[in-house]
Amino acid sequence: MTDDRNDALDNPARLNESPPPCEEADLSCDEYMVFAMKDSHHAFSLGLETVLECIRAAELEGAVPKLPAQWWWDLKQRYSLDFKHAPLD
Repeated sequence: MTDDRNDALDNPARLNESPPPCEEADLSCDEYMVFAMKDSHHAFSLGLETVLECIRAAELEGAVPKLPAQWWWDLKQRYSLDFKHAPLD
């Protein structure tokens, strides 16, 4: 592993306990829901689509229990997701 990767793994992001007020938050993306996050050095946002992609990847790797296929298809239709990194079967 490179030092950069070790630095990233040693700097986990957490849900920001005091996110900016809605009128100050950067909601310029078209995400349905955006989470305010913070690590040791930065405050940033994480969209629901990214979270769902991560859950899908974790499911395919066996890190989380398999979710019903219909649940994934419903999410795909509801939020227009394409799951480019972890396609649906």
